[in-house]
Amino acid sequence: MSAVAAKHSAGFLAKGNRSREGNLIQIFIPARLGRHSGRKTILSPTGQPVNPDRNTEADVTLINALVRAHRWNRWLAMGKYESVKEIAADEGIASPSYASRILRLVLLAPDIQEAILNGTHPATLTLADFMDPSPQVWELQRKQYGF
Repeated sequence: MSAVAAKHSAGFLAKGNRSREGNLIQIFIPARLGRHSGRKTILSPTGQPVNPDRNTEADVTLINALVRAHRWNRWLAMGKYESVKEIAADEGIASPSYASRILRLVLLAPDIQEAILNGTHPATLTLADFMDPSPQVWELQRKQYGF
């Protein structure tokens, strides 16, 4: 094994050094701790999980929020509720503003919504990333969220 560098599976170089005896190898891989779906994980310098195979679970929080958004949108369209404020009160959500931010998920590009439901969206993308307003143009949404 080379003492100078070893290629890491995430696509960046890891530097290694052998001890004087030659039996101990130290490898430095640039990484940082981060969170994905509320769980601590190791992230590469690019922000992607170092071992994405270990993060194969679908983001249940994001999926449930998307399902809720469509349900609430259907209720508003059917006239079951007249406002997001009524939905929030009925659903036990203290902040109508939060309910409005969840409801905006129905405005995401269809392929982004499909990727969320299939669990094929970028591994670092969570519900918190969608709490600020998204661009209305789907191509800009794809660019913003890494699709």
